[in-house]
Amino acid sequence: MLLGTFEHNLDDKARLTVPSKLRNKLGELVIVSKGIENCLEIRTPDSFERLREEIGKNSSFNAATRKIERLILSNSEELSFDNAGRIKISNGLLEKVGITKQVYILGLGDRVEIWDKSAYEQLESEMDASEIYDAAEKLGGVK
Repeated sequence: MLLGTFEHNLDDKARLTVPSKLRNKLGELVIVSKGIENCLEIRTPDSFERLREEIGKNSSFNAATRKIERLILSNSEELSFDNAGRIKISNGLLEKVGITKQVYILGLGDRVEIWDKSAYEQLESEMDASEIYDAAEKLGGVK
């Protein structure tokens, strides 16, 4: 399971070092894609394929399905870690989510999210306890 929060910087060549705790569970080859929120997601090829299949269950005649396909599938790239545990994410993907240098890397069970540091801090500051409890209730409650 992918867990934890890590603060890192992109290097001068826009490469991101993924913490070994996460990298060891992801494997050599990963899929990096634009997330629904203003972040990037890293998934294993198997996890990404399950996501693609879930999206594909809906008809391509459905406008919402096509939007999700465009958002996620067309904004994805297959990457391998180098010997130093880094991945080189395209400038296009980084620009689409506003990532410049400082990032938060979040392990979220089956995927990893990469957020621009200031964007994630803004998101965190806007969260309040009542929103979290409301969201938990919609998911069936907190046990």
